[in-house]
Amino acid sequence: MKQIIKIVLGLAALTAMGLFLFLPDSKPPDDGKIRLRYWMVSALRELPFHVTEFNRTHQNIIVESTPLPWNEHEKKILTSILSENPPDVVFLVTPVAKWATRLALTPLDDFIKRDSFDSSIFFSALWDEMKSKDHIYALPLYSNSYAFFYNKRLFREAGLDPEKPPKTWDEVLQYSSKLTKKDAKGNFIQMGFIPTYGNIQTSIILAWELGAQMLLNDGTRVSLTNKPTLDAFNWIANFYNQYNLKDISTFVAGFGFAEQHGFISEKLGMMILDNSFPDQIKLYNKNLEYGVADIPTFEGHPPVSSTGSWWLAIPRGAKNIEAAWQFMKFAVQKNIQLTEAERQKELLFPANKLAANDPAFLSLNPANKIFVDMIEHSKTPTVIPLAHDVFWREYMGAQEKVIHKMQTPIEALSQAEKTIQMVLNETIDYDNYVRSKVSVN
Repeated sequence: MKQIIKIVLGLAALTAMGLFLFLPDSKPPDDGKIRLRYWMVSALRELPFHVTEFNRTHQNIIVESTPLPWNEHEKKILTSILSENPPDVVFLVTPVAKWATRLALTPLDDFIKRDSFDSSIFFSALWDEMKSKDHIYALPLYSNSYAFFYNKRLFREAGLDPEKPPKTWDEVLQYSSKLTKKDAKGNFIQMGFIPTYGNIQTSIILAWELGAQMLLNDGTRVSLTNKPTLDAFNWIANFYNQYNLKDISTFVAGFGFAEQHGFISEKLGMMILDNSFPDQIKLYNKNLEYGVADIPTFEGHPPVSSTGSWWLAIPRGAKNIEAAWQFMKFAVQKNIQLTEAERQKELLFPANKLAANDPAFLSLNPANKIFVDMIEHSKTPTVIPLAHDVFWREYMGAQEKVIHKMQTPIEALSQAEKTIQMVLNETIDYDNYVRSKVSVN
């Protein structure tokens, strides 16, 4: 069994970024204390509060955290497991199922049952991400949320009520037309809305709001040619039919980061943005007059947002599993998450919904109530967990083909669906083969 697991993890490690020589840590002091090795994909310069507070309140366990660079975390973790010297806990953001199918994580089901651990403390979309093959492999620690930002000053100048943001996507189109301005040469100097600008795809939001189900048959069949997704792509196509694509591309090319961001620089009147933007606006354009509202939707459909998890898990072969579980349970407690949220410079939402709905958290930012409400109506961007990277590559490619009028929505989505399905089939077959050879809990 160990040999097959080594082969699986070895192939995964090689695929991740090539062969990596893992050197074991030096021997810890012999003081009778358990030293938990905690590897984090994080750029934090200081230890997070859940680490310092755990160390302060636990006499016999010491958490020793190590930050991992994003471009090397996957190979280092996989190779450490292969070398039978993994960390005790990892903090990651990539799909849980992707790691679970590599036999890289320890199932948590027995701990959850033994301790009567209450999973209802988490937002449902986040808890669903922790599952693979009917097992739980991780606990969500942080999250994020999106809402609809609009520029009140630009609304007034366009003759729009600054206290009435659009509630439907039809209204978004109408408002966008009124907010759009060109110079004497016909170049855009201001636009109302651009559905493909930003780090969230408007088309996936539209599809979810219309009821799209993109993974069927217990996770074995991809569905991109369903009516809601086709309608979403048609909405995007209709938007770009109203404008010259080259002119929009030239306009967007002038955007940048910080004060040059499209919304912060007040060149764009409306955007779907995440919960970090109130702080960014305060830092880069404190005089910007803006509002935050629910994401627009279609008549008769509830609004939908997107959220994902930064999660904690125990690698397979970890030496201090019980202590690791105690640390994980501690980190996701309401009071720990509240204090951590107050101390973070760039706010990540607590995955614990009791913490997120607490008045102390809601008071940190006037928009937090809207962000929390949006998480309650969110879906995960891990649409096809076992083919996550391929899904987004093909989905974005299909959208580009539609926008550039290279293919119709049905043609582009059909092609993407076939490619993703092929990769998903291969992944499922390989996973089934490995599990048929190995006794996996």
